[in-house]
Amino acid sequence: MHGFEGAGWVRGATLVVACFLATPADAAQESLTVDEVVARASAYVEVYVKELTTVVMEEDYRQSHFRRGRVNPTRTRLRSEFLLVRLGEGAAWTGFRDVFEANGQRVRDRQDRLASLFLDDTTTAVARARRIVEESSRYNLGTTSRTFNIPTYALSYLLPANTARFRFEQDGVGCGDDHPTAWNIRYEEIVTPTLTRGFQNISLPSNGRFCIDPDAGTVFETEIELHHPSVGREVPATEAVAEVMFALNPNVGLWVPTEMRERYSERRGGRTTSTARYGNYRKFSVSTSENTNPDAAR
Repeated sequence: MHGFEGAGWVRGATLVVACFLATPADAAQESLTVDEVVARASAYVEVYVKELTTVVMEEDYRQSHFRRGRVNPTRTRLRSEFLLVRLGEGAAWTGFRDVFEANGQRVRDRQDRLASLFLDDTTTAVARARRIVEESSRYNLGTTSRTFNIPTYALSYLLPANTARFRFEQDGVGCGDDHPTAWNIRYEEIVTPTLTRGFQNISLPSNGRFCIDPDAGTVFETEIELHHPSVGREVPATEAVAEVMFALNPNVGLWVPTEMRERYSERRGGRTTSTARYGNYRKFSVSTSENTNPDAAR
């Protein structure tokens, strides 16, 4: 913080004026602690998980891969059915991506294939859906395996069972022009093994930011930063960042993801940038039980 000793009287005058202009809401927010705001966000996310039990949407995913030593990137545009499913009581979300169009070329018919799995046979739906995800992942650019490119991934950090794993601190007020009174709260994962794992199941501590309404606990923005260390010659050191913006959707009555931005940078290697936009939300509820035995899906 920069200080100017000769301007002390100006700061004092400003504080006096601020006292007269402060509203009761401002005073209430000033009296809140970070722990209280995080607790409100945690309660919000706990309810949000239940309301977002099963949501299907469409994803427009644009990727650019920059190889080392080359000026022009390789680009791709994928359009997919994207399904968010909660697997079991107390669990967060699992995301399933099913590409139906790649670079303007139709890959398959748009038929809500993933959603129909869970409506038809929930006991084998997870294993079958994961096969579809593996099939769709071949369209991704770059060499980095992506495990947290699910727009609601960071919200799971705020679940009551997980908040104790993190250190939180306030980092200013305001998230863009739309949320001037929201709190920016930075977090750092301090417990191992971590929630996110890397190559050979190594722990990857997360840090990042939440933009939270201090009164209602609504989460407007999330950010995750991860560092994957190098592992021999197989895996280069990689920095990854994912940012997600949320907006109120009248169709489902929830603050849903509208845009996700990702960056992956390999040390002494290439980098990949991506932007995913979401729309056409549809909500339905099913009871799911995870069955990961591949033979059960045959």
